[in-house]
Amino acid sequence: MNGKKIETILEKLFPINLAYDWDNVGLQIGSLNKDVNTILLSLDITDEVCNEAIEKGSELIIVHHPLIFSPLKSIKTDSNIGKIIQKLIQNDIALYVMHTNFDAKENGLNKILADMINLKNTNVLSFTTETEGIGLYSDIDSTPVSDLITLVKTVFKLERARYIGDLDAIVKRVAITGGSGSSGIKDCLKNNVDLYITGDISYHHALDSLAHGLNIIDVGHNIEKYAINGLLEILKGSDITSELILSKVNTDPYKFV
Repeated sequence: MNGKKIETILEKLFPINLAYDWDNVGLQIGSLNKDVNTILLSLDITDEVCNEAIEKGSELIIVHHPLIFSPLKSIKTDSNIGKIIQKLIQNDIALYVMHTNFDAKENGLNKILADMINLKNTNVLSFTTETEGIGLYSDIDSTPVSDLITLVKTVFKLERARYIGDLDAIVKRVAITGGSGSSGIKDCLKNNVDLYITGDISYHHALDSLAHGLNIIDVGHNIEKYAINGLLEILKGSDITSELILSKVNTDPYKFV
């Protein structure tokens, strides 16, 4: 399938204008003015993911997290980013990024994660447009937070999670934001959320949340990998005819010791 047609489909599904101003989405490396027979999907782009794409014969990698966030003043091929850029160009592999535009779309990343924990009739937590935005929240039947902790750990296959708040809390309203969700804390408080499920909560944000009575399960950034599974199914249901492959590389940099 022609790569430019694939790009058109991707940008119709997850418009670039939904991304935050600070974000860098769309085509980052290479050209889509070519035939694309195989597409590899991954949460991150690493050297191992590049090798996997080469092995699978992929002409295009679609990732969630951008390789390039800000303008590069140089490309040194002995640096991590430089090595990846060099390998992609040498093997004629294009890199396409869907980040906060995938987060914000109504059927995107946060909807996929919310569905995994059975949140129904969800509302947008932090609006980026008049109708769409980052994070979702929903009312649930009164539930002990301990039950929700168990559910979250089971669904996202977590050995452990960081918890901030009252372990005896009864939860009636839950919010979820994939990735780093500290910016959603104010909106959780504004919308009377009892339990916030997200990742990368800093020490000072944790203290502030505790002071305001907001309970948080910090599930880490890597649970977004489950949304890539969901993205695979979305793209399979689109007009893309190229083979779609889910990366088998575990890009989570953290280990529990």
